[in-house]
Amino acid sequence: MTSPFYEPFGAFPLTFPIETEATIRRRMLTICNDHGRKVVDITRQLVQMLDALAGGKGKEAKSNYDQMLIMIEETDKLKATLLTEVASVGSLLINREDFLRLIFKVSEIADIAEAVAFRLDGIMAKKWKVDSKQMKAIASLMGLVLEEMVRLRDTMMSLNLNPDKAMQLSKSVEAVERKIDFEHRNLDLELLASKSSIQSVLLLRDIVQRLEAMADTGLDVVDLVRVIAVVG
Repeated sequence: MTSPFYEPFGAFPLTFPIETEATIRRRMLTICNDHGRKVVDITRQLVQMLDALAGGKGKEAKSNYDQMLIMIEETDKLKATLLTEVASVGSLLINREDFLRLIFKVSEIADIAEAVAFRLDGIMAKKWKVDSKQMKAIASLMGLVLEEMVRLRDTMMSLNLNPDKAMQLSKSVEAVERKIDFEHRNLDLELLASKSSIQSVLLLRDIVQRLEAMADTGLDVVDLVRVIAVVG
């Protein structure tokens, strides 16, 4: 006779361990790191595009632009994946808002880079003449922006392993941004004092200001990295 307290095997629903916040956080950071690496790749292509354009290599610059567009599409997919992941974990991730802000800020860097590349592509398409010395100066500034993005990527990657290390590395991002700020101001004055056409000066100043915006957005990302490091 079967006991009234007996339950046959399989009568209870199978249960699985709920994912811990630490596990969710690591997964979020892994995807964020992929996002950061893509931004570095995009920035590197922009540097190469500027170098090629400054050297009169139009075809090479166009190829760099095409590669950038592919990378930006991949970045958009990563952003969508991140947003889906953050939405799915809900309240299990205490500082989910910080991750959302991080996602959008990193994407903003890629968007600014694309805007710069679009203008450079327009210069080539319309065959506008731009002073090669000025282009080389902008390419040099862009090189500093790439350095900042590389340091920013390294700072983000260290979050998964050592939050304290991330806090230390964040200072190096600020140091490069200060160099960019100094170079940006000098270059802006040089452009204003140049004898180039108004059309050329306006376009190049717009590009330089967008490069500065990339660097400033990098600092915003660093601030978010610090918040996540402290909360974690």
